[in-house]
Amino acid sequence: MPAQYYDIFFSGKTVDGADLAEVKQNLARIFNTGSEQLEHLFSGNSVKVKGSVDQETAIKYRVAFRNAGALVDIQSADPVADPAKTAPSAAPQNQRKEIMTLLPPRAGSLIDCAPAIRPAPLPDISKLSLASPGALLDETPPPQARSIDTSNLELAPANTGTLEDCQIIKEPAVLPDISQLSIAEDSN
Repeated sequence: MPAQYYDIFFSGKTVDGADLAEVKQNLARIFNTGSEQLEHLFSGNSVKVKGSVDQETAIKYRVAFRNAGALVDIQSADPVADPAKTAPSAAPQNQRKEIMTLLPPRAGSLIDCAPAIRPAPLPDISKLSLASPGALLDETPPPQARSIDTSNLELAPANTGTLEDCQIIKEPAVLPDISQLSIAEDSN
């Protein structure tokens, strides 16, 4: 079975809520393109960004565009229209040249595409100070000691006495009368 190839088209669509200027800036950085090429991409017409690529490459392009805030259309490639797969005389005359290519792996940086992170303002701690070592930090008065009368208690000598007086005596459960029951004999 022959391998399936795809064409990647872009017509200026962006992810919902994405800022158009930011999307253009992200695409310019990722694909290392100039403003003329970007204006061509965002003209509103469907522009072929890459043609006759395998599924893995098509997915990479879709992810790169989505991360930049843009949406691409991926369509099955027409094997007759692919100049790389056919003779030069069979290629259509009006086919546009691909205008974008991905940078090689680990060749670029997306740090410029990252959103700016503003640090949270620090609270005013100018009125705070540290206590000296051993200082009492909690000014709450301690609770008053309870007065418990233990004068009527006495301690038994060692190894004497039992815990029988602490034992809870339970009445045995009454067994039901089962005298009317009998065991049936096996009929086999």
